[in-house]
Amino acid sequence: MQFFKNKQPDQMTIRRSGLFVSKKLIADIEAAAPIAQRLVREHYGRRPVVPVELVVTKTNKLSGLVAQSLGVAAGIKYEVWRDKVLSLTARPGDIYAVTVAGPQNSIRIFLNAQRLRRRKGQEVGPTLVYAMVEVDQLCRKGGPDAQIALARHEMGTHVLNKAALKKLSKELVAREDEAEKATQKIMGKVVRNHRRQEAEAQRQVPAAAAGRS
Repeated sequence: MQFFKNKQPDQMTIRRSGLFVSKKLIADIEAAAPIAQRLVREHYGRRPVVPVELVVTKTNKLSGLVAQSLGVAAGIKYEVWRDKVLSLTARPGDIYAVTVAGPQNSIRIFLNAQRLRRRKGQEVGPTLVYAMVEVDQLCRKGGPDAQIALARHEMGTHVLNKAALKKLSKELVAREDEAEKATQKIMGKVVRNHRRQEAEAQRQVPAAAAGRS
């Protein structure tokens, strides 16, 4: 299934999971998320039409939320996924965000509030751009299949042979490489545009002063 359309409004919601998640961080994410979504949409020339939910949570809840989202998306029983930790979140303290398939053809971005706050919010923009690139990947034909196949393998409901697992791992690594390169390209363009605007503003200051004299 492919989730793209040319003229469909973006569907994005933001919520927090867990107490004591910084209100300032939530506000920063609310401000930056639509911009990140627009930048990625302009980069690829298309927009996803599946619902995208951003969940701001804490490190100790990250693994469980990701397992739940992928478990439900993969049709795995609660008794199986409830205590599982997937390789996606093997080191939750190092994670800024995880983007995964969700129930009913949705996509969820889980943001690690504690990790983002340690960098004083400096990583919010790049993290959201990277996550939105992953959203684009998941919206392509067969996009969620690799994540779901890995979840079923790691949860033991459909174990892959070595060759299939190697092929799957190679595909997921290729996605990471693409997301990294696309994020660097998009953020580089943002920085160049910002510098161009600053230079233009500096040029206008002497002209304005001369006009007043």
